[in-house]
Amino acid sequence: MKIGFISKKGAVRALIAESIARKLLQDIGIKTEIFSAGVQPEKTTPREVLEVLKEKGYPIRSLYPKSLRKIPYKSLDIVVILDNEIKDKCEFVIYHKRRENLHIDEPVRHTISEYREIRDKIEEELKELFGIEKERQERLERKKVSK
Repeated sequence: MKIGFISKKGAVRALIAESIARKLLQDIGIKTEIFSAGVQPEKTTPREVLEVLKEKGYPIRSLYPKSLRKIPYKSLDIVVILDNEIKDKCEFVIYHKRRENLHIDEPVRHTISEYREIRDKIEEELKELFGIEKERQERLERKKVSK
C-alpha cells in the first residue's frame, strides 16, 4: 500500500504526517510506503520540526520537502490532503482508492510550541484515520476476556 501526505509547502505538516504514519503503521505491523510532498515545496525543513518529531520517537531520517513530481503520486493508494486551500490543486487519479481531506492549519508563528501542537493534532487525526486507538482498545478488551 502507498500513502501520500500533501500540503502546500511540504516542509512541516506533510513531513510530520509522513513520519508519524510511518511509525504508527509499523508499530501495528502494516507494511506501507509513505510519501509526503508540497504543491509549492519549500527548500528546507525547519530544525524545530525535526526536534518535535524526535521528542516522541518518530523517525526523521530522509525527511525533506518534495514536489508532487518527486513522489509516485499517480500510483498512490491513499492520498491525504492536509490543507483545504490545495485540495483542488491535487489531481484526482482513478487509481487512488481513497482520498482524505484533513484540515491542519499551516504554521504561522513557526515556534517550537506551534510545531508541537501541529504534531499532536496530526497524530490524533492519523490514529483516528487508521483506526489505531480503536484497535488497541479491542486488543485490551480481548485480553481482559481471556483472563
